[in-house]
Amino acid sequence: MPVGKVTFYIQTSDRTRKAQVTMPRSMRVSDVVKASAHRWFMSRHIEYQMANSTTGAILLANERLEPERVHDGDILVIQPFPTHGSARNAALAGYPVE
Repeated sequence: MPVGKVTFYIQTSDRTRKAQVTMPRSMRVSDVVKASAHRWFMSRHIEYQMANSTTGAILLANERLEPERVHDGDILVIQPFPTHGSARNAALAGYPVE
């Protein structure tokens, strides 16, 4: 593994999309989310957050892919950000709402 890069998996919270990617550790979580949401045609009307399902940690948007937070082989999940009206946002994203 080249120094300054990390290889991990990104998937949507509904598990319909998954990809293995290698990115520079200097990349911000918000940029990973934005690029993934754009590539996978996810709703632009919803804010997303990223969680490391391997460690159980929520990654903050302004964080970088630091070795303390993201390891090679980790699974990072893009999920709708819980905000006011989140049921509406989830429905817009196509997630089942009870």
